[in-house]
Amino acid sequence: MLVCPKKLRNQFVERLTARFAANVPDFVALREMVEARGGRFHNDHGALRVADPELAALFQRAARVIGLRKEMDYAFPEKKLVSFDLQVVGEDASQFKIFVSVVDLDAFPAHVADLIREDNAVQAAAVDHSEFLRVIEAFETGGCLEPDDAERFLEHFVDVLMRRNGPPIRRSTLEAVAQVSGQVASALALGPDLNHVTIDVYAAGYPDIEEMVSHMRDRGFAMLDRIQGTKGGPLRQTATLAATVDTPVLEDDGRVGVARVEQQFVEIIERNQAVCADGARCWTQEGKPLIYRNFLAANATHIFDAAAMGQVPIAS
Repeated sequence: MLVCPKKLRNQFVERLTARFAANVPDFVALREMVEARGGRFHNDHGALRVADPELAALFQRAARVIGLRKEMDYAFPEKKLVSFDLQVVGEDASQFKIFVSVVDLDAFPAHVADLIREDNAVQAAAVDHSEFLRVIEAFETGGCLEPDDAERFLEHFVDVLMRRNGPPIRRSTLEAVAQVSGQVASALALGPDLNHVTIDVYAAGYPDIEEMVSHMRDRGFAMLDRIQGTKGGPLRQTATLAATVDTPVLEDDGRVGVARVEQQFVEIIERNQAVCADGARCWTQEGKPLIYRNFLAANATHIFDAAAMGQVPIAS
């Protein structure tokens, strides 16, 4: 039986969420907290940061296989990032989404941008996407995949495309990038993996984001200092602070050292009724509130701060 986008997307989210849970203790702890109170742990969206524009284009193309299409663009000049969302276009805001941020190489000093491009080239040379591209082309021709191709697609998407496949980043590159953008330095260290997953406040059983944040703080979660978005507005968000983890880096003498880098965190989100261009509230075709399903740049720019870098510590 052919495997089509909706089923592929569900399998993709399941695999990617399992890998994220294995790396992020806060995610597991939050799931336990929500389930203990009878809530539903709903994954609203995942987000990643990509340094290589060609990789971002391949990611966008692969996302169409799981039924996600690019919809809106966002700019974060202070963070040296440009972003876009991948959506199941329609009126259902509960569908899984991906928020992709791409390093704005033109915003960096030329010598730093060249260091990033050099790392991009090393990573690209370490992986072969030819079979992955063959499967994508099969989907683009037929709209679904044979089961064996579906498995190949999911395995490559989750375990190859969304990883650093080459050697560790050079410490000197990481230091140079961190001087310009801590968010981009964190992205380079992690690679194109999920840097956060976002859990829906209402599905978790909370009346608003304030109560969920209060509960999380009581349980010992380290959080950003404030909630983004106005009370009663279409979109409100906050996040845990990313854990600082040992990350391999390549020293100038060829040894592999270790840098302490902030990488992955958990976001929570409260989505409310959308507001139309003229300021009126938006409604669905069935006369129900149309829930806002996109993102707000003013919110996201602060969420980025949950995982950033300053100076790179000395090798251990």
